Amino acid sequence: MDLLALPRAVTASALALGTAVRGARVFHPRGQASAGTVRTDGGGSWGARLLDEGGRHDVVVRVSRGVGLPAPLPDVVGLAVRFGGLGKGGGPLDLLVNTSGGPPGLRHLFLPAPIGRTFSSVLPYRTGSGRTVMLGARSDGDGWELLAAPLAGGWTRWGRLTLGAALPDAESEELRFLPTLGADDLQPVALFRAVRDLSYRESQALRP
Repeated sequence: MDLLALPRAVTASALALGTAVRGARVFHPRGQASAGTVRTDGGGSWGARLLDEGGRHDVVVRVSRGVGLPAPLPDVVGLAVRFGGLGKGGGPLDLLVNTSGGPPGLRHLFLPAPIGRTFSSVLPYRTGSGRTVMLGARSDGDGWELLAAPLAGGWTRWGRLTLGAALPDAESEELRFLPTLGADDLQPVALFRAVRDLSYRESQALRP
């Protein structure tokens, strides 16, 4: 018996209903998408190629406010990065992080900016070597340092993201990030995949 089936279904249905009523995403309804570049440092030992190997990746980036509150009201800020061809079966690898706390424990909370200054995946990933890792980012003014950390350890930089030209509004609104797909050696934990995958699919199906 799947004890998580009912919570998953309730969560997904609530998000889908909210999407249908609002006519947009329940969370991160509006954002700005841009081209970008990620340069990975290399030399890591996490057990995931993206985190461990040095290189350069052309990416698509979307920065958005969590519930769409107008500035200057505080809101959770989301940073989504799409790596083309690095996901399962040669598909995209989408990584999503939100403003959160930096220290262990606080990384699992959504915190509005500017209270939350460190971006976090909130729930961990499992790498190909079996390690559990939190993904994160921190703005350095001109871009973001890309970070990784064990559940109880400090952040370590594995790369840097810089933004390029903004994408047209229509193209930005058509973007569909699926962070639950992951890569062969970088997978969200099971609960994260189950709840978020179902809710993303249902909410996106009901978007205009």
